[in-house]
Amino acid sequence: MSRKRMLVRLLLRAAWVRRDRALTALLSITVVATMATVALTVYSDLEGKFSREFRTFGANAIVTAHNGSLSADDFQRIRNIAGEKSEVVPVGYAVVTGEAQQRVVAAGTNLHAFHQLNPSWSFSPNSDDLIDKNAWRGTRAAERFATNSGELHYGTKSITIPTGPTFKSGSEDDSRIYLSLEDFERLTGLQANTAQLRIDGPPSEIDRRIAMLSTTLPDAEVKPVRQVTAAQTAVLGKTRSIVLTASAVVVLLIVVCMVATLTSAVLERRKDFAVMKALGASNGAVNLLFAGEAALTSIAGAILGFLIGTAIAFWIGHANFGAAIPPRPDLLAPVVLGSVLLALMASTAPLRLLRRIQPAGILRGE
Repeated sequence: MSRKRMLVRLLLRAAWVRRDRALTALLSITVVATMATVALTVYSDLEGKFSREFRTFGANAIVTAHNGSLSADDFQRIRNIAGEKSEVVPVGYAVVTGEAQQRVVAAGTNLHAFHQLNPSWSFSPNSDDLIDKNAWRGTRAAERFATNSGELHYGTKSITIPTGPTFKSGSEDDSRIYLSLEDFERLTGLQANTAQLRIDGPPSEIDRRIAMLSTTLPDAEVKPVRQVTAAQTAVLGKTRSIVLTASAVVVLLIVVCMVATLTSAVLERRKDFAVMKALGASNGAVNLLFAGEAALTSIAGAILGFLIGTAIAFWIGHANFGAAIPPRPDLLAPVVLGSVLLALMASTAPLRLLRRIQPAGILRGE
């Protein structure tokens, strides 16, 4: 027990006496631990953050009946496969005519759910009451109608569409008129033949559920919206690569700095180690003392770096995604263990110098 206490006292005494060297090593380990914590915390939360960000891009999959419409059972199967957190919105399409025989595509849907599916669409006026309850006109469709309200005809049937907002989507939807599903069915007698889906999860999960839908619904066409899923995959992959590459470069540079610092410490203390060997200390004991100093410093630096890295990751999430990345206490052990291993690896070259120290020559001043 006394030997363990003596070893601890020697470690603490060495750190106190050579504060400059100890501080340099501590800062190096702290930077490594900080970068590792930031990289691992951000990396582990990237998929969730990007999934939430890409929710504003609308549907990422579309199911269309080959003939006729999708039944209530079809929609139930789609919801079951898509998952609880996913969104499934029924949509029906038909070509109708306006008051002056203008032809326009009318779409019937649950307006509130469709609005939630496409939060990036801009409306004028932007009123929830108007958006959720009245017909919408795309900007190009509105240009073809002289008034804000009017009749739509489909065969022998017609309805007067209520006053509603104009929207801009930046897609072909701007040439369409969106009605409530009830008004659409009353006008056309048709039911929804399309389901627009926003499947929650990473790209691999989206592809898996789309494959399941294709197998379960052989009479329907199931296809992903490639612009959304491909962009999500590309951005996620590139961001992860940048995070890991930058972290690896910084860690490598800091390890080189640690090797230089520890080597300098050995050269500075070679007389101390020579005295220890002259008094009977074995190479193993001297190596243990030096490695213990490096390990003790790395543990302290790792804990400090973990706290700083967690705060930085929290700020990155808040600044870039509008939602802070929560702390990951489970990363503390890997960060501490990794820091200790890096410190011991950096000690390899200095330990070789320790083994070559000859007490007689050093004490004679050679």
